[in-house]
Amino acid sequence: MKLLIVIDDYFNKSNGMCISTQRFVREYKKMSHDVCVLSIGEKADFPVPELKIYLPFIHGLIAKQGFHFAKPIKKTLIKAVTWADIVQIETPFPISWQAAKLAKEQGKPVVGTFHIYPQNVTASVPILNNRLGNWCFMLFFREKSFRNCDALQVPTIKVAKWLQQHKFRQRLFVVSNGISSKFINNPHKDKVGHPFTILCIGRFSHEKQQITLFKAMQLARHSSEIKLIFAGQGPLKKEYEKLARKLPNKPIMKFYTPVQLRQIMSQSDLVVHCADVEIEGIACMEAFASGCVPIIADSPLSSTVSYALSKNNQFPANNSKILAQRIDYWFEHPQELIKMRQKYRKYAKTLSVAHSAQIAWNNLEKLNSK
Repeated sequence: MKLLIVIDDYFNKSNGMCISTQRFVREYKKMSHDVCVLSIGEKADFPVPELKIYLPFIHGLIAKQGFHFAKPIKKTLIKAVTWADIVQIETPFPISWQAAKLAKEQGKPVVGTFHIYPQNVTASVPILNNRLGNWCFMLFFREKSFRNCDALQVPTIKVAKWLQQHKFRQRLFVVSNGISSKFINNPHKDKVGHPFTILCIGRFSHEKQQITLFKAMQLARHSSEIKLIFAGQGPLKKEYEKLARKLPNKPIMKFYTPVQLRQIMSQSDLVVHCADVEIEGIACMEAFASGCVPIIADSPLSSTVSYALSKNNQFPANNSKILAQRIDYWFEHPQELIKMRQKYRKYAKTLSVAHSAQIAWNNLEKLNSK
């Protein structure tokens, strides 16, 4: 079976969706499966140029998010789809829906991978981030982006239920994006503290809601004894730098390479996941696989909270007061933190990307055989 993966920005090293796709492709190739990628980038099997968007506001926003759209080149799309037995589209953008349409015309099965909610798109555009704006994007995803898909792969049951509620008609495959073995096998410090360190990973943008952690650190009793690290980059960096001045200890805010991030995880005690819109939260999963005990925001559009193993591993989204209480709890109960760390490291082994890739490939084979 020949699988074509269609994605705008496959080689992006900071976007979670792109990184997840890279990992699945590597796992498929380890299993000796025939996989090709259609994307921007000269190293792609079927390369296409970047789609430039010259509207000043939109162009600036996209640049800050660090994502690049692919330009659909019909000749390349036809060549790629003709090569494939089955097509998998990874984004709800033009390169994907045009590839899906061509595959449908050739009678080939198409799988869509649902990586983002409408709110992930609208969160950075206040004029669109409302009930009507999000409904319009949902409708666009359903009737345009994924309309030619025979099935949709989703990371959690919560996402599957959301799609069903919004009348997506495709067959649904629930497959976690999975955790890389590099994080599962990442060594971690034996003791708690020295100093007690909290890690928060993610793009500095509205839907990640890091502002909740800034506020919580102003309320936490032990904030002056805590080292705080924000690992990321993004459009809200200057705003966060202003908030940082209000804390007793100045937090570290910078982008880290994957190797650097694993090193930081190995020395961190907690990982705080504040996002109220999140399909799965791979960075949080990687952190708890590495030994960081998580505190995860609970919201209707975040599936990450499904990985909370106790009440002290979660807090109501945007509630800085409860988050501060959770932080203080773990600071004051180091032996319980060590036990929970061990529990999460064991749990993470059941969520490996290798396991997820095998399940996903089995689903693709079933779809292709029909």
